[in-house]
Amino acid sequence: MLIWLYLYSPQGDRYPRVKRKYNLAFRRIRSAKVPIFIDVLILSEFINAYARFVYNNLPAVTKQSNFKAFRNSADFKPVAEQIAKYSQRIVGKSERIDSGFESVDLEAIVVDYAGVNADFNDRMLAELCKAKGLKFVTHDADFKGDNLTIITANSRLFNKAEIKVININT
Repeated sequence: MLIWLYLYSPQGDRYPRVKRKYNLAFRRIRSAKVPIFIDVLILSEFINAYARFVYNNLPAVTKQSNFKAFRNSADFKPVAEQIAKYSQRIVGKSERIDSGFESVDLEAIVVDYAGVNADFNDRMLAELCKAKGLKFVTHDADFKGDNLTIITANSRLFNKAEIKVININT
């Protein structure tokens, strides 16, 4: 799960303890003047996950029959405006970075995906971080990445052998 969802979406209100941890980590990173990088995959995942979270949590009596119907309805307009506002904040607090799509081992990523070993976007982000020497901040317990440093408050990531974890709970 993207930490941006805890900071800038209704999901953070549902998990206030997790939100506080990432908010503190975010403030520490910013006060230390450490650059925060963002690429199109991160922003896309934030936008799509935010919209889906809102849709999935609508009351059954007002919920459209499917997500696309919701996205095309007048009910989505205020949601889209909120998403756009927070997307602009995220981009404003980050430095844009290329996705690295042209240089990753795409065949290996697709093979992992086909074997249900990894989420495609997660693998792409892991490869980007490795190629650029970056640390990745996530709360996604399913995240996998060889030779990668992850900053997280999610204890389910602490004992994964293939990643180095920086625990922000302490």
